[in-house]
Parts: sequence; structure tokens; C-alpha cells
Amino acid sequence: MTDPAQHNAGKTCWNCPAVEFKGHVDFRACGQAAFSRAAEGQLVVECKRREEIGYFDPMSITYDACPEYEATEFGYLLRGMRVMILGMDGYLGWPLALKLAKLGCQVFGIDNMLRRELVAERGAQSVLPIGSMQERIESARELLGVEIDFRPIDLCDREEFFAYVEEVKPEAFVQYAEIPSAPYSMASVETATKTIYNNNIGTLNLMFAMRDYAPEASMIKLGTMGEYGSPLTGRPLFEGLFPGDAVLQHGDDEWSLGGELVPRDPVSFYHVSKVQGTFTMYESCKYWWLRGIDVMQGVVYGLHTPELMTDPSLNTRFDIDEWWGTVINRFVAQAVVGAPLTIFGSGNQIRGYITVADAMQCMIRLLASPPEPGQYEVVNQVTDVLSVRELAQTVARIGRDEFDLTPTIQRIENPRVEAEEHPYEVIHEKLEKDFGFSSQSNVEDEIRYMFKRLMEPSSRELIEASRDTLFPKTLWSGGEKTLEVVEADLDY
Repeated sequence: MTDPAQHNAGKTCWNCPAVEFKGHVDFRACGQAAFSRAAEGQLVVECKRREEIGYFDPMSITYDACPEYEATEFGYLLRGMRVMILGMDGYLGWPLALKLAKLGCQVFGIDNMLRRELVAERGAQSVLPIGSMQERIESARELLGVEIDFRPIDLCDREEFFAYVEEVKPEAFVQYAEIPSAPYSMASVETATKTIYNNNIGTLNLMFAMRDYAPEASMIKLGTMGEYGSPLTGRPLFEGLFPGDAVLQHGDDEWSLGGELVPRDPVSFYHVSKVQGTFTMYESCKYWWLRGIDVMQGVVYGLHTPELMTDPSLNTRFDIDEWWGTVINRFVAQAVVGAPLTIFGSGNQIRGYITVADAMQCMIRLLASPPEPGQYEVVNQVTDVLSVRELAQTVARIGRDEFDLTPTIQRIENPRVEAEEHPYEVIHEKLEKDFGFSSQSNVEDEIRYMFKRLMEPSSRELIEASRDTLFPKTLWSGGEKTLEVVEADLDY
């Protein structure tokens, strides 16, 4: 079996963001490209880091043979790769910045600090205290010995963002700068509009910035498994595109679906914005020969990475309210303060999940292995597929058996418009097969770690202060109400 740390050893300068193509590229509407051969009938490139070697065949040098690449536990990584994280202040952006900086990448980031503002508007707060970005960056410098460059820039501010990209000329981008809440997007026309505008204009700005100032860079965009919905037919959720052997049969005719985008059925206006982002990225790769990976990520939970564990001053934010806290995080917080764990309707809704530690591993493996120019790639990033009821029962059982708590579980009326009983078959093969990923964490261990952190007096006090925000009340039909309890004290 191939060493997962060497998954990209055979990739070549064809994939490398540090080269510049010297052949004339003739774009094709189908997303393919034809070249006018530049030198002696060959497409050639020039390495922006090793100009002394002149023009050469991009297929002639592999990552494992190039002195600009070094072997890491995540694969061969371009030395000092310039990575720009959009949304660096967020739940995922901050731990990724720390991990990349520790690996020797040059890390740049922007954030408009909107998440802090919106959480505060809800009357909630991160229940793991976090400092300002400057305080966090200083802590990273002192404790981890890394430098991180941060600018307080709004991705929707085209002029300021373009200037930063032109200055840095990143070799990779990570798009985390989106409003990530389904219930927030459904609360009112104002919140829906803000979500759609922020997420769609931001991604559109990013694609144009790449085209104009960093065309060889790769992009990792955070999508969501919620784009697909949960088809009642039981159709598998393929990884973004239909496999080559997929066919459509209608009447007596049959057509190939191979390579076409799979259907989307977004479950909120937030998810609608993510679908739009998918098409923006897909078309931009086709129009401008950009390269990107769309990560259809499951629900992320937890707060445990080696860098985050170094010191509380390096905490990432941890939200537990109904708008900004993901379901497992919220369940643990409810159990800690003796509030009922609230599940919607039957609780049999099935979703894909992944820990923050595994999510970070995935992102770095993807950054280490860019697609080819013009290639739009998709991975489904999940490790576990579970029902909401199973999760609540697991949290309650661990809280009772290992932390001397007395959790209760309630079924409440479902404020969402969704099927509560449905099949759910997720195809998630590429990360393991193509990128060497292997999960390093699991649901129960991560829940135990969350209990330990959230039961610390400082966190417990913050949860109590935000207690009223733990209970869901935002309706998909608009507005809010106190949701009725359908069944109390479920067994676990």
C-alpha cells in the first residue's frame, strides 16, 4: 500500500502553483484547453522559484524530485507556500492558519470580523474565550514560533482585497469567508439577503482576483454536504460530479452523465448561496483555466488540534447557540448546564460529520495536491454518517457515565422544512484513495474532550450566560416562536 504521506509524490510541475505556463492557451467552452506549442512543439513552463533552469517540460519534474518540495506527514508540500486564508478569524480559519504556519507555509489572511458581530447580535458569545486577532497572532508568535500576516479586509471590498492579492501573489487560497448559518439565513429577508450577498459576491471577487493576479494558484473552497440535500430516492451523493459510467435512461434512449454536476437540493438560503458558489467556481475554472477543489464538508464539530491545545490564548472560537453552534457542539453545551438536548422532529435526519482535527488534515492534504490547470475537483469530506438522535444519545450517555451529569433529551417540533425520514448514501472515497487521508479522531473521543473543556468553570459560566440562545426557535417559514415539546425524556 502506498504511504499516505507520499500520495502526491508523482505529481509534476503541471500541478505546481510555482510555475508559469509559456505556451499560448486557447480556451474551449467545454473546459478543455488546447495549446499552441511554445518551443520545439512542446508546451513549456518556467519555474518562478528556479529561474536558472529556464524553460522546461512541465511533466519532466515530479514533486519528490524537486528541491522546492519537502516531505511532510500530509504529503509533499511546497516550501514556504504562500497561502491566503479568507475568514481567518473563524472556527476553521484560525486552526488552519496555525497548522499551516507550523508546517512552514507563509500564511496570510483576511477577515471582516462579521462572525463576532453576528454572534453578539444574537446575545451569544464564544464559550472558549478568544482574544483579538492581533493578540492571537502574538500568542502564535510566542508559543509556536510562527509569523502570520493578517489584514482586516472584507472580501466583498473588491478594491482592498484585490490590492492585497496583488501584493502577496498567493500560491493557494482557502475560502472560509462565508456566513455559515442555515437558521440565520432563514430568519428574515435582511438575514437572507446578507447571507446571499456576502457569500456570493465574496466568492465572485475571489475568482476574479485569481484570474487577474494569481492565475497559477489553487483554490480550496468550502462547500457543504447540505448542497445535495437528502434525496428520497436514495440516489447516492456522488462527489460533486457523476462518475464516468453514470447514465440517464428515459424511454428507449440512454445518455451518459459522466462528468456532469450532480443535482443540488439546498435546504436553506445559506445552502442556496453555497450552490451558487459551486457554480461560480466551476464556471471560473472553465472560463479562465483556474484550478480548484470544492470541499463538500459534513458538519464540523470539536475543538481539538495539537496547535489549539498548546495554550488557551490560541483557542479557536466555539459557538453553541442555535444560529452559530453546530449540532454536536450545542448538545455538549446543553448537557454541561443541565439543559435538555433538543432534537428536531423524529431526530432521524441523517447527516455526515467530521471533527475539526480531521477537517484540518483534509485541507492540508488538498492544498499539497493542487488540481491541473482548468480542473474543477470535488471531494465529500465526511468521516461518519449518523442520525441526530444517535448523536444526542451518545452525548447524553457520555455525560452521564463519565462526567456525573444527568442529561435529558427532548424531541421538539421541527422548525425546518425537511424530510425527517430518508435514506442517505454518501460516497466519500477520494480523500482516502487520492489524497492519503486517514481519520485520526472519532465521535466519542472528541465528545469527551469537549466535555472536559466546557466543564471548566470559565466555559461553564459563559454557557450559562448564553443559556437562552441554546434553544432553537427560528422558523423556516419566517420569524421565531417557542417550539413545542413533542416527547420529553427520551431513552439513551
